[in-house]
Amino acid sequence: MTLVVQGGCLCGRVRFKASGPPMRTLACHCTFCQKVTGTSFYAESLYQRSAVEFNEGELKQFDHTSDVSGKKVHVHFCPNCGTTIGLTFERWPDIRAISRGCLDDPDAVEIGSHIWTRSAQTGVALPHGVDCFDTARATLDGRAMEPTRHAAPVMARGEGSS
Repeated sequence: MTLVVQGGCLCGRVRFKASGPPMRTLACHCTFCQKVTGTSFYAESLYQRSAVEFNEGELKQFDHTSDVSGKKVHVHFCPNCGTTIGLTFERWPDIRAISRGCLDDPDAVEIGSHIWTRSAQTGVALPHGVDCFDTARATLDGRAMEPTRHAAPVMARGEGSS
């Protein structure tokens, strides 16, 4: 049976359906994601663009230039309630990130890694047994970075942090 998840914005004008399991679901602690969500991190599921369908609800777009890659990150949001539905990327044109918090059942997808943990805010605990990366999962030229896996939950800042 194929996994299908559905979700939408706070006001309900924008609805979507994603077919198949996500390529990955991660929590990003970079300062951009903190700003885009107005909170400590952004949890997103990455899909092939063709796997995500939207209703007729309108999406607005804000374009941000990444200070790391120099490429555009496109923030897609509901113009009525402002909910960030997801992201698309100049660097990966076939990929769409869907905001995990917009899923009708956010627990249908499991967070498999945490990235940009060096920017994680005080009070954030990094989980045990999950890949954690100080920066991105890969370098700009595509080389995989080495993750850290904690034996027990660790506070991102302060005593016992990585």
